[in-house]
Amino acid sequence: MASERQRETISLGKRRPVEAGSREEDEAGVVENEEEDENRDIQELEREVSEMGRRILDARRSIPDRLLEALSARLLTQRPVLPPQALISADAGTTELQAPSSESNGGNKLATADQRLLEKLLVLRAKTESNISAVPVILKRINDCIVKIEELEKCHVNVHPVFNKK
Repeated sequence: MASERQRETISLGKRRPVEAGSREEDEAGVVENEEEDENRDIQELEREVSEMGRRILDARRSIPDRLLEALSARLLTQRPVLPPQALISADAGTTELQAPSSESNGGNKLATADQRLLEKLLVLRAKTESNISAVPVILKRINDCIVKIEELEKCHVNVHPVFNKK
């Protein structure tokens, strides 16, 4: 009788006997349910892994393009607004400004601002060209100075200590 009482379960105030065979079946059912749950979890994890892999590949493909676009946009925002090359003549001494098609107050202000900017650009261009043309003369003077310094070093002359570096 004691063994029968151990097999009985209490549920909602009613007692009913639990058969030994059904208990084993319940355990087998629980094991199968656990395996099904594990399989579902595994499939879900595999699906998440494949989705993450796809996202990583997409990111690797798109990051260089996005970086290039961001860099070019950043450089464009930092670039000063310059007039088109057609406005700047080939000769640095002359300035040619094309008249705008519609001359209004706003257009006149823009034209004068463009004219000032154009003049500044032409002055800059002229200074740059003069500096470039002076480079050979400067290089010749530098080479002459180097030759004179080397000649002085060969003389082995005693230099007054005032002129020596400390």
